[in-house]
Amino acid sequence: MSPVFSIVLCTYNAQTYLDECIQSLLKQTYTDFELIIVDDGSRDGTLAYLNALTDPRVYIIPLEKNHGLIFARNKGFDEAKGRFIAIMDADDIAHPCRLEEQLKVLQSGEVDVCGSFHISLDSQSGKRRAQRSATSNSDIRALLSIYCPLCNPSTSIRTDILRQHRYDTAYLHAEDYGLWCDIAAHGGRFRNIEQHLLTYRLHPSQISVVKKETANNSFKAIQTRYVQAITGQSIVPQSMPVARRWKQATAFMRTINRRIPGISFRANYELYAEFQYRRNGWLTLTTRLERAVMAWWATQLGRRTKPSIAGQPKS
Repeated sequence: MSPVFSIVLCTYNAQTYLDECIQSLLKQTYTDFELIIVDDGSRDGTLAYLNALTDPRVYIIPLEKNHGLIFARNKGFDEAKGRFIAIMDADDIAHPCRLEEQLKVLQSGEVDVCGSFHISLDSQSGKRRAQRSATSNSDIRALLSIYCPLCNPSTSIRTDILRQHRYDTAYLHAEDYGLWCDIAAHGGRFRNIEQHLLTYRLHPSQISVVKKETANNSFKAIQTRYVQAITGQSIVPQSMPVARRWKQATAFMRTINRRIPGISFRANYELYAEFQYRRNGWLTLTTRLERAVMAWWATQLGRRTKPSIAGQPKS
C-alpha cells in the first residue's frame, strides 16, 4: 500500500548536519510516509551513515557520481509513491508536526503547494530568527513576480503536480523559484501555514551563497518569463523615475490585480516599492505616501474584480 507522503531528501557530503535532519523526519507525529534519500555521489561519511539506518520507511538511492541538485531532486520525485511529496534539505530540521499540519491543508483539496513560516538558524553565531511570509494564494502568486515567498524545504506538494512540472536545468541555482513560478503560471494554488514548521540553517557553504551570481542571473530570467505569463506584459518591477513609474508601474499594478484578485494591501505595498528608488533621504515620507496610495488603489481594484478571470486554469 502506498504511503500518503513521500519525503524527498537529497544529500551531498552532508555528514555534518545529516543526523539531526533525518531524526527530525523519522520522529514526525504523522508516520505514514516513505523517506526517499538521494545521495548525489557523496565522498565523506554520508553514505555510510545512510546505509546504517534501519527504519523500514527509508529508501536510499545512491548515485555513483555527483549530478547536481536538479537531477537528484527530479530522480527522487520520479521514485515517489505518496499522494504528496515533502521537500527537505539535508542541513535543515523539521518540526515534529510538519507533515501532520501540512496534510490538513493539502487534504482540503484547495491547495496544491503548502509551505510554512520557518526559523532561520545561523550556524556560525547560533542566532535564531523567526521568519514570516505571505500566506494567501493571491499574495504568494503576486509576490513571485519580485521574490520567492516560499521557503523551499518547508514545502509539500501534490505529487500529480510534480508529475507535470519539474526542476528546469536551464535555471541553475534558482530551480526552486523556477518551479514555483511555473506552477503558479499554470494556476497552481499556494498557501503558507502560519506556524514555524522548519528550522532553516544558514552557513557559508550553501549553494545560494557560493553561486550567488549564477543564481541571480537565473532569477532574472525566470522573473521575466513569469511576469510575462501572468500579466501579458514585459514590465518587470524595477526602480524607475517618477514619470515612467506612474505610467508603467500603474499599468503593472492594474493588470496583476485584475489577473490575481484578492492581493492584500501589504503585498501591493511590496510590489509597488520595487518600482521606487530606496534611501531617498528627506523624500522617504513622500515615497512611502505614494506607495501607500498606489497600494490602496490597487487593492480596491482587485476586490472589485471577479475571481473567475484570475490567471490561467489549473493544468
